[in-house]
Amino acid sequence: MRGRWLRTPPMFQHFPPIRSQEHRRHAGTGRFMLLLLAVAGLGWWGWYRWDGDRRSHAYDAIIAEAARRQQISPYLVKAVIRQESNFQRAARGRSGEIGLMQIMPGAIQDWEHATGRNCQSLGMVFDPRLNIEIGTWYLSRAMNQWHDRPDQVILALAQYNAGPGKVQKWVQSQEAVGENPLDRIRIASTRTYIKNILRYRENYEKHQPQFQ
Repeated sequence: MRGRWLRTPPMFQHFPPIRSQEHRRHAGTGRFMLLLLAVAGLGWWGWYRWDGDRRSHAYDAIIAEAARRQQISPYLVKAVIRQESNFQRAARGRSGEIGLMQIMPGAIQDWEHATGRNCQSLGMVFDPRLNIEIGTWYLSRAMNQWHDRPDQVILALAQYNAGPGKVQKWVQSQEAVGENPLDRIRIASTRTYIKNILRYRENYEKHQPQFQ
């Protein structure tokens, strides 16, 4: 009895099994859907990369102008913006940081006192030109504070991120000769912050040599 039904009866020998047809149809649909998803994913990623590149150059002229005025590298300023807000002018931080360079209210007050200018409202600081002006001034001031040190940039970036008080303590407590300057930074997130900015600056210097 078992051996008798192992072979397909003659009347069905010229037709493929129904289950096999359905399986092939579903498999083909699945492959088609995967292809559509792949194409859509590539299209989205391409748009995202294009939009990110376009946005990253939107403020080059303002950055270059502010950097020249403050006598600081435009590549460094741009790298800070990339780290702080990824070029999103309306960015707002958890602690009240504002705009492209994530300016704190205290930095705005310092800038007002130093320049004699008046920022009438915090909303004004979302303006890219004013935001970059204040942020570049603040970063330049930190650079000038540590101008006589070989780790000037690292300390200035640490100050921009964690504040002058913490940086002063780190410098006073770690004066070992030959020590890696980043080892002085006691906050892991600040170390990562600095490493990211240095990497972004190097990338801009390499791929955007005309940016002066």
